[in-house]
Amino acid sequence: MIVKKSKHLTNSEEDLMEIFWERNEPLTSVEISDISADRSWNGNYVHMMLRSLLKKGMITVCGSVQYGTQYARQFIPSLSREQYAAKLVMSKGIKKNSIAAVTVAMVNEADETNGEELIQQLEEIIEELKSKGAKEE
Repeated sequence: MIVKKSKHLTNSEEDLMEIFWERNEPLTSVEISDISADRSWNGNYVHMMLRSLLKKGMITVCGSVQYGTQYARQFIPSLSREQYAAKLVMSKGIKKNSIAAVTVAMVNEADETNGEELIQQLEEIIEELKSKGAKEE
């Protein structure tokens, strides 16, 4: 899944993706309209955003649910919030050899109070990457 430069999300599309990521379950356009009642999104606008997100590869159709006499497609995200953020950062010109520096900057920005837990997570990731690299050789 590649999010290209020309396929950045609009603010509303990002808001819609946040709904998908927070809910972590398949959603229909009807459910999205109900969830986003506090926004000024009408049914047509929700459908337009869903079509755009499908075209950009951000969501996929995973099933359908019957509403009265009609069926509504269910959608799920194609990538996680973290995967999208990584693709967004990489699209800003960050090169592969700068990933470590970006990671350090993100850790500093997060102002992590439980540094030991974060270090443990990073060590686990490093070990996973090392074992993955050894398998490829």
